[in-house]
Amino acid sequence: MGARENIIRHSVPADHSCLFTSVAYLCQGTSGEVELRTAGRKLREVCAQAVLADTDPASRAIMLGHDSVEAYVQWIRNETHWGGEPEVLMLAEHFETELVIVSCESLSLLRYAEGGKNGTAYLLYTGQHYDPLPNAAATQSDAGVACRAFEAAAAGVETRDKAAISLAQLHNLEAARRAKERRVQRLKCSGCGSLCDDAAAFQAHCGEVEHGDDFAYDCEQVEVVVGADEALPEGNVDLNAPEVFTFYNASSANTLSFSMRYDGAPFQLGGETFATLEAYWRGPAVSEASLDEREQRLADALRAQYRPSSEGGAALLAALAGTAQRMVVCVDVDPWLGMQAAGGISSGQNMFGKALMTLRDEAAAA
Repeated sequence: MGARENIIRHSVPADHSCLFTSVAYLCQGTSGEVELRTAGRKLREVCAQAVLADTDPASRAIMLGHDSVEAYVQWIRNETHWGGEPEVLMLAEHFETELVIVSCESLSLLRYAEGGKNGTAYLLYTGQHYDPLPNAAATQSDAGVACRAFEAAAAGVETRDKAAISLAQLHNLEAARRAKERRVQRLKCSGCGSLCDDAAAFQAHCGEVEHGDDFAYDCEQVEVVVGADEALPEGNVDLNAPEVFTFYNASSANTLSFSMRYDGAPFQLGGETFATLEAYWRGPAVSEASLDEREQRLADALRAQYRPSSEGGAALLAALAGTAQRMVVCVDVDPWLGMQAAGGISSGQNMFGKALMTLRDEAAAA
């Protein structure tokens, strides 16, 4: 038999009750979303009653980290609270079943109620979620299954333990792969399903592609996953890439930053003094200007603020030089000024970031 043929992973909802539903699935044979939710509530109550029955309630409360056993009971009955090690132990004793927690974080096994007469049940713990690891033979048919644990006298414990650790390793590999995935927003044509980069691209698509008579020229926004090894669509930037320097335009005014709100480098422009770049940007010189004029006025304001003859300007220039050849990206809700940062992948014109990179090149050439 292969290393993982007799133990498999079964997923339960990540709804704060995953420990209880996992144990119900393994030790009671419970199946079905509604049934598992009900069983989870009952197992919370099993823990509550076990604590209330303790002959030394004061010590039990201290061990559980609560002021009283009554406080614990109220806490565990609240379905927004997770179960943990105390509940694992209580449930193992209740079912007289050895519960083995397979930790994805430490790649180790933690055994509770070892040697339980009703067998051994494995639970995968990712650090945030529990999933049951049932006996594969007991999952072939959910009908009439009373228990999905391994029998107490079943051979091959060492093999099952290794297989359980292997499942934890597989989880970690998959989690690492997902962590590298990036996501972009696209418009999906309701007529043919084509993906378009933006509204302008969708409009062009509607004019170029023939659709059915009932096509209503509508679309929906969808999220597209881009793998770690795939190139990003044109116009998108991965803010987590090492070659990208990202700053937020809404950051604190008191700490040295490229934010327009930074107040450590006042400057003069057009006969006026501005405490921050934001003060200039929100004034009539910019608000009444065209987009082409805004680009030039942004460049002029940056040269004035980043002048090397002032202490604040020199500090900003030094910080800008420290970005080396990295792409400078301003994250801002204004799609002209900066970029949006949803999902770690951004799109937008980033004119502020581009102006800073131009200034950086000018300073390096001076």
